Amino acid sequence: MEIDDCNGGGPREMEQDMTAQYFLPLATYPDSSSGLIISNAVTFAGYYSAHLHAWALTVAIPHIPNAWSSLLLDTPKMIEHAETVSRDRAATLVSSATNLAASAAVELSCRTVKTTLPLLHDTAATEARFFDLAILECIADVPDTRIIAEAVIFGSGRPAIIFPNKTLAGPVDHLVIAWDGSRAAARAVSDANPFIHKAKRVSVLSLTGEKPLPEPSGAQLAEILVSSGVNASATVARFTSSSIGQSIQQTALELSADMLVMGGFGHSRLRDFVLGGATNGVLHEPLLPVLMSH
Repeated sequence: MEIDDCNGGGPREMEQDMTAQYFLPLATYPDSSSGLIISNAVTFAGYYSAHLHAWALTVAIPHIPNAWSSLLLDTPKMIEHAETVSRDRAATLVSSATNLAASAAVELSCRTVKTTLPLLHDTAATEARFFDLAILECIADVPDTRIIAEAVIFGSGRPAIIFPNKTLAGPVDHLVIAWDGSRAAARAVSDANPFIHKAKRVSVLSLTGEKPLPEPSGAQLAEILVSSGVNASATVARFTSSSIGQSIQQTALELSADMLVMGGFGHSRLRDFVLGGATNGVLHEPLLPVLMSH
């Protein structure tokens, strides 16, 4: 793996202790990350005075021996074209991030990281381990965005915020926690602490009718959050949708949530993720910004 550094952004100020470090992986091949996720990442980092690290992932494709190349069209030129497209997209994405960060006075570091196509998603997950939070996108008709999201969420050990491709980032004034008493949900609440304590209002949401909920319910979590100075309350709603992931998100939207916090459930079987229903539903079609932690 090869790494090239570049730095840009707004005027550098004296860094304060505990500045949050956000990670933005930018895909370049076969599909390119959108300009919207760059804009959202810069805006979100600005709201929380975070340092944004944008890594453009370029691909190197192994060359096929000449004896085989002659049987597979003009393979060397096809490989060269793919690598050129990847490099050009990386330059465009980095330039966009640099310009947006400079305009918003957000501190930005950017890199171009070269990896092989089969290791693209693992590279994103490995790089995410160095940061406090990853910022991701999931676009229904761009499957690679979901594959990267799954790799980072389940392989990095860090929380991630997933932005829908039609959502503009804004301040998180009302935060909704999807609570089912599980280990994954507890981990997500811990990882979301910086946002929970800055939100004006927090709702602890429990859905009934999908699976038995442990006692006590989310009311105890809300009570503990209140004792720590958070304006929190518990809400119980009925599961009515055919998809638990859609039901949770739709209820959060009905509560006027700015962000949903939930645990990501899944396990690996021969490196293929077997996802829980709620996790699969959110990754299939996120309806609002979702902080997910595994």
